[in-house]
Amino acid sequence: MEKLACKAVLTVLLAVLASCGGGSEGGSNGLSAGPSSSSLSLSKESSAGFRAIAAKDESSDGLTAPAADSLGGVASLRAQGADVLSMVTQRSAGRSLGPYATLDTSSLGMPRTLVYDAKYGDLYASYPSTYESVGLSAIVRFRSNGTTWKSSTLSIPGLRDIALASDRSVLAATDTSDHVHLIDLATFSIKSSHVSEAGITDTGSNTEVGIAFTNDGKLWMPTGHGYGWNGVGFFDLRTLTFGNASPPCGSCYYGPYFAVARGGSRLMVTQSASMSPAPPMLYMDTVNGTFKPNPIGLEFFYSQTSLSDSGDRFLMNGYMVYDRAFGSVGRVTQPSSGVRASQLSPDGRRAYILSYAVEPGSSALPVVQVFDTSIEAGTQVNLPLVGTFTIADLPGCQTSTYPMYSCYQPRMRVSADGNNLMILGDKKLIIAPIPKALSGSI
Repeated sequence: MEKLACKAVLTVLLAVLASCGGGSEGGSNGLSAGPSSSSLSLSKESSAGFRAIAAKDESSDGLTAPAADSLGGVASLRAQGADVLSMVTQRSAGRSLGPYATLDTSSLGMPRTLVYDAKYGDLYASYPSTYESVGLSAIVRFRSNGTTWKSSTLSIPGLRDIALASDRSVLAATDTSDHVHLIDLATFSIKSSHVSEAGITDTGSNTEVGIAFTNDGKLWMPTGHGYGWNGVGFFDLRTLTFGNASPPCGSCYYGPYFAVARGGSRLMVTQSASMSPAPPMLYMDTVNGTFKPNPIGLEFFYSQTSLSDSGDRFLMNGYMVYDRAFGSVGRVTQPSSGVRASQLSPDGRRAYILSYAVEPGSSALPVVQVFDTSIEAGTQVNLPLVGTFTIADLPGCQTSTYPMYSCYQPRMRVSADGNNLMILGDKKLIIAPIPKALSGSI
């Protein structure tokens, strides 16, 4: 029976690996997508070797494959105590999902913002050079051909942050010279640049969203010249002009911080992280364009905060989910090893919480907890846990010293179809299929 079970496991594993295609090549910035570091698939040699293992006598367990496979190294996973059968089963249960994928990003520095372009299927990340670690001062585009990923770069001197327009028409970037650069997505090049007389300040690289687009074509940003007291301003794509929020942000002291609905209908704004008492968090719906204080006294976020496409669900600080009227949907039970990244699904039905230990020497693999956020507000204190699944690689650092502590917080997004998690840290880009039974997508 053990031999038969092992053979069945191997058959499933081979099917998963075979779907990954051939080897890969490096991107234009010199990153290798080869099997040793960033492979999405088996090389021809590894694939042939794995099939040879399958043809051996049934007394072999068949799971001593080379380290360069689509699950990040079966032998390595088994040595770390991972449940390989469970992981393979989860991968094969997906809805025609792509392979589990990794890309070595350790030469790029520390990413600040990760955005996903559902139109082209590309990922963009900002790598400033002015904060916690020396980055490229460039935007990196990650692109897949279905089996392998490559990266290319666009240099922006003094780069601060990036944002994708709600209609996916353009990518915008800000820099230390008060420019808004509009970037053509098809050519990955700057098509126009615009200077703000009011100044474009910044609130630091620990914030996940330094600038944000709403669906009325406005790019929202902190304004000022770096003296502490800032405003909330915008650049309008329709008129190519700058303007200011109404009413102005009277308490934006070393702020603001943003979170925005993926569809662009709602913008959330933290005014300050430095004032006491803390001013209320603001929100703005594009249907009326007016900033208002939230009605339940919420104050502060700068990371671990996301909204659904429609803005009808709001995950704050990786801890609490609210509905559009700020009704309490439920709390996220905090993992013992700490929240490293969190994100709502596009439809707002699930919250994904990534956790892993950062203590030196820990070999535990990252785990994603999946919570049901579709329940009605005011019905449960804690969100129902749907299940968990394992990530086979570490996206970011496990040892860090001040001020580089934010490498403990990789950036995470959910694909538009709700099928995949995209995780980017200072070590790796990881594309992880979400098990069908956990995704909750309709």
